[in-house]
Amino acid sequence: MDSRHLVTFKTIARLASFTKASEELSYSQSTLTIHIQAIEKELNGKVFDRIGKNIIITDLGNELLSIADVILKAYEKIEMLKNGEISNESIIRLGAQESVAFYRLQPIIDQFQKDYPQTKIIQVLGQKAELTDKLLTAEIDLMLVMQRQYENANLIAIELVEEKMGIVVKSQKLHSLDDLKNESFVFVYPKNDCSYRNVFDKYFGNCLGARINTIEALSIEAIKHSVLLNDGVSILPYSTVKREIESGEMNFFALDLSSEDRISTQLIYHKNKWFSPLVREFVKLIENQMPRTASSTDIQVSQ
Repeated sequence: MDSRHLVTFKTIARLASFTKASEELSYSQSTLTIHIQAIEKELNGKVFDRIGKNIIITDLGNELLSIADVILKAYEKIEMLKNGEISNESIIRLGAQESVAFYRLQPIIDQFQKDYPQTKIIQVLGQKAELTDKLLTAEIDLMLVMQRQYENANLIAIELVEEKMGIVVKSQKLHSLDDLKNESFVFVYPKNDCSYRNVFDKYFGNCLGARINTIEALSIEAIKHSVLLNDGVSILPYSTVKREIESGEMNFFALDLSSEDRISTQLIYHKNKWFSPLVREFVKLIENQMPRTASSTDIQVSQ
């Protein structure tokens, strides 16, 4: 049984006539008979009863009719995959860190869903370790994170944007980095598993000493609130505090990171992952648009 047989079956069922179906489909009646025989052989039962000149669909035929559209839709998708065509009736499962999802990714998702409005994109937010596990077990298709150079034998990482990292403080609270030794500053730590916690430890190590006035925040938004409310100081990517810098709420002191400490937004996927044409288009859009989005929004900041 193939898709032509099902189309023939549906047409005969709708018209209740082999003759009318033959005219509509431009098939000979003998061809229609062959199609129906193939279906009945496959199902081991009759789909039509011929009573006089009347065509009566059987219970088995009604069962097949109830799922025929689903089967034909599946055939269409298989053909599209074979031909490399794109179906926008699909789901993309995307894992992302909060920093990427909130500050880099949403305009790209909005654009993609305008182009493919039937596509459902499920975003899973989490930290790198959690998302990596989901990627390795195929719970998500793609992962977007900010981190240093990434190495995993089973995963492929594409660097999209190098993030501008810097010290952030409440506006007018820090005039030079020597002021960090002032005991009034509250150092706001990112979580231990944060991708740039090592940058925080390395560049603030000489300033921390034995001070006990510190906060460990669980998210970028929590870090930002702590900086503003508690005369805090932290290290964040510029893209995550752009609004606060432009509004004058915060100052940003860019860091000149060593090559091993540089942080970039990366697109990561399993090396053996098969991508549908739709997912390939999404990946292409991310690769093309994220660097452009970054260059159009990031500005030169004072050192």
